[in-house]
Parts: sequence; structure tokens; C-alpha cells
Amino acid sequence: MLHRFSNGLLGANAYLVWNEHADGNPGFVLDLGVPPQTVKQYADEKGVTVKYLILSHGHYDHAHYAAQYRAMFPAAEYLCHAAEDKILCDPEANVSAMCYAEVVYPLPDRTLADGDTVTLGEGETADVWTVIHTPGHTPGCICLWNKTQKKMLTGDTLFADGGFGRYDFKYGDAAILGKSLARLLAMDAEILIYPGHGLSSTIGEERPTLSYFGRY
Repeated sequence: MLHRFSNGLLGANAYLVWNEHADGNPGFVLDLGVPPQTVKQYADEKGVTVKYLILSHGHYDHAHYAAQYRAMFPAAEYLCHAAEDKILCDPEANVSAMCYAEVVYPLPDRTLADGDTVTLGEGETADVWTVIHTPGHTPGCICLWNKTQKKMLTGDTLFADGGFGRYDFKYGDAAILGKSLARLLAMDAEILIYPGHGLSSTIGEERPTLSYFGRY
């Protein structure tokens, strides 16, 4: 199961994902720019046990409430890609200096790498989400892909309606982003994408996005 919260900072989405077929309804929250009370109330209503707090990347609108989430879900493991350390620790790079005030966000309990998995439940009923490292918007941007469900949480790498994350912030790189998009858009056209901003789409519908990066 997946629920989108669209009331985040700068219009960012957060997602509560859980496995209703596993004992305790284990789940994770992706991105922490929505007030944590909103997510906790919904999780409690659904009986979800939040096992992981995950950042798709470390920008202000996706990481700002990280400390509050960790306090509210003390048993949950806080995760992101290792390359986001320099984003979380740098108010210019995490754009908090531009958007709010200079903030340094907590470093993760454990880092994720390309090909790692986040598993909810055990055995035949387990839901497995695979980490896809998609740098360009930031060095440590990740997507989470559920092959069985044909769903992908794309963070700020790929949006609906031909959109993608900006590459003009500190540590952004257009050429690298183009390669990341090419990797995603070569996948199954039927995969449903759930971006860090805006509404859902599919890989197939977003393939024309890559034409922008043709010069790379």
C-alpha cells in the first residue's frame, strides 16, 4: 500500500508505504518535508509500524523535519545515500539557506547504495524495494523500485508531465542527470512513478523527457 502526502514544504510530496500482508503492517516514510504529525496520525489509523525513514535526497523540502521524525519514530532506521552527507551538512547545498534559514540536517543511521533493498515483511509476503542511484539533481539522489508491483518512487529525479529535478543547485550536474534519466526511462514502460513533487505518471509517458538531454 502507498499513500501520498502533498502538503510538504515547497509543495513536496512524502509517501507512507507499507505491507498490509505482513505482521504488524511494516512500512517506511520516504522524504521528510511533511509535518510528521500528519504522517503519524495516518500511520496510526492504518496500524502501520514505521520501520524506516528514508530520504530520496537531502534538500530542504525533503529533509527539513528529519530530526522531528526521528524523535516521533524512535525505533525507525533513518536512511539515505552516502553521497548526501555533504548535502545534509551544507546549508547552501541543501538550499535551506535560500529557502528558510541555514540548517544542518542529521546524518543517516545507515547509508544506501545502488542495488540495496528495503524489505517490508518476510518470506513470500515480503515487499522488496530496490534502491536505484540516480545522481544529477544531487549526488546521492535515489529512487525506490518495486519490481513486483511495478511502482517506483522517483524523488526529484523524474516528475510527471516532462519534468525533472533542477541541476543548477550546488553539486547538481546536467550531464549526470541525463544519464540517470536515461537509465530510468529505459525500464518497463508500465512502471507507475510517484515523484517528489506533483502527480503520478508512468515511465512510458515520461520517455520524451529525455529528448531535453540529447546534447549530452
